[in-house]
Amino acid sequence: MTALDPDSVVDRASFFRFAEALVAERVSAEELERRHPQRYCLGGAEDWQNSTISSYLECALAGAGAQADWGTSSTGPTWRDLAVFLWLGKIYE
Repeated sequence: MTALDPDSVVDRASFFRFAEALVAERVSAEELERRHPQRYCLGGAEDWQNSTISSYLECALAGAGAQADWGTSSTGPTWRDLAVFLWLGKIYE
C-alpha cells in the first residue's frame, strides 16, 4: 500500500503519515500546475480535482455523504474514515 491509500490508515500515526503524504502530493501538483497551466486547465495534476479549500471541503462532504457506510461505526468515525474524508476532497467531483 502507498502512503496515499486511505485503507492503510489504522491509527493516529498512520493517519498523520497519510495526511503528510497528501500535503506533499498537493505541493507537487501545485508546482506542476504553475509550470504547465494549459495542461491542467480541465483537471489538476496528480489527479487533484479540487484546488481551492472551498471546493476541496465541499467535495469531501459530498463524497462522504454519498457513502452510506462512511463514519457509521458505533464508536464514531475511525482514523480510516478521516483519511477517506481527506481523500474524497482530492478526487470527488
